Amino acid sequence: MQRVVVVPRNGYINRLQATASASIIADQLGAEMAVCWLSQEAAPAARDTVFGSDSSLKFVSEPELTEILGFGLEAFPHYVNSHVVSEVGRVVTFAGHERGEQPLMTQLAQELQSSDWEVLVILAGGRFSFETGSQSNEWDSEMFRTARESWYQTLELAPEIENSVNSIPSEPFIGMHLRYSDRSHQAPSRSEIQRAVVSKCQQLGLNRVFLASDSLKEREYWQKLLPTLGIFPWVLETENCSEHAGAQLALADWRVLGRSQSLVYFAKSSFGYEAAVASGKFTESIALEPNKLVSTGVQAKSLIANVLSAPKRRGWL
Repeated sequence: MQRVVVVPRNGYINRLQATASASIIADQLGAEMAVCWLSQEAAPAARDTVFGSDSSLKFVSEPELTEILGFGLEAFPHYVNSHVVSEVGRVVTFAGHERGEQPLMTQLAQELQSSDWEVLVILAGGRFSFETGSQSNEWDSEMFRTARESWYQTLELAPEIENSVNSIPSEPFIGMHLRYSDRSHQAPSRSEIQRAVVSKCQQLGLNRVFLASDSLKEREYWQKLLPTLGIFPWVLETENCSEHAGAQLALADWRVLGRSQSLVYFAKSSFGYEAAVASGKFTESIALEPNKLVSTGVQAKSLIANVLSAPKRRGWL
């Protein structure tokens, strides 16, 4: 039996994208699939923090991955390559790195067709598909989104995450995800957000909005404003989360967004994008593009902060 092993990278939703993509590819190849979940700065939570002990996913450890590859992860080659490992067979490695995975899919398909391979090891943090061969990294399709939606619906996360989600009210709601921190320069304006939320509420006849954001300031702003517009926001309670609250709260938010009737989210955020995919309401959702004035303001603030901090950083003070 051939195997596909995925080593997900980057943030948690990028990792879920990669795992879903690898699982879909494994099914297409008639191969078994396993995950090697390793902590990174962007996603420090261990496997047991993210997935339930009864998860249907199969996992391999880093030492097991080293045995499969015949070398350590630090030596993982770029792009599409293959080599023979004694007692394993031909191993194909795939990592897009700065090029991304989707532009290399035709090359990967050709490698798998031309070689008597035993294991495909994928190092990735994002989505990729054989559906249409090599495309830009932004490529997606209705068929691929439907396949990922099905995978997300059967995904079993840790009990602390799932229990938080299962306790939400049964009334229908709209999801609102506001991604700032590293995406502040790609944010829409508040007025654009307000128009989108009000429009979607009126369109669907709903007045309940689930609010998720990585900015406490922005979350509090909308918690105060929306009721004045006849819209009632709510956030996920946090009491059931373990010591690894950051990862579990983020994934619980993502799960709840995936149960909304429609989403309003930042177009450049994979978190909001994949939540819309998971909800099955992707086409009904609103992806807000970056506002140029907001982007200019964020970049100006960053420049001023760098200038003011330069003397201290350079040891002048």
